[in-house]
Amino acid sequence: MKYALIFTLLSTPALAQEVDFTDPALIGFGEEVFTDFCMACHGEEALGGNGPDIQGAILSDVTQAIRGTDQMEPVELYEGEPEAVAAYLMSLAPKVAEIKLRLLAERQRGSK
Repeated sequence: MKYALIFTLLSTPALAQEVDFTDPALIGFGEEVFTDFCMACHGEEALGGNGPDIQGAILSDVTQAIRGTDQMEPVELYEGEPEAVAAYLMSLAPKVAEIKLRLLAERQRGSK
C-alpha cells in the first residue's frame, strides 16, 4: 500500500487512482513483461548480468530506461507495461523502492 500512496503524491490524479503497485496481478504481469524484454540483460532476478541490477527500480527509472540510455537501446512497451514492470521490480526490493520514492518526493518538493 505504501507504493500506491507514495505514487499518488508523485503523479497525476487520474493515473494515481488507476495504479496499485502492490496488486499481485500487476506484479505477475510485470514479471511476464520483464521476462520478455529485460531478463536477457538484467538477469533472472533483475540482479544484473550484461545490464545493471535493477531490483527496486521505480516507475521513473523504468520510463527513463525504456527511452534508451548510453548502455541500452530504447524498448517499446505498450500502455500499462512500464507500470507493471515497475511493480514487479519494486516487489523484488521493496525497501529500495520505498527509499527511491521518498527521495524522489523530497526532490520534487525541493524544486517547487
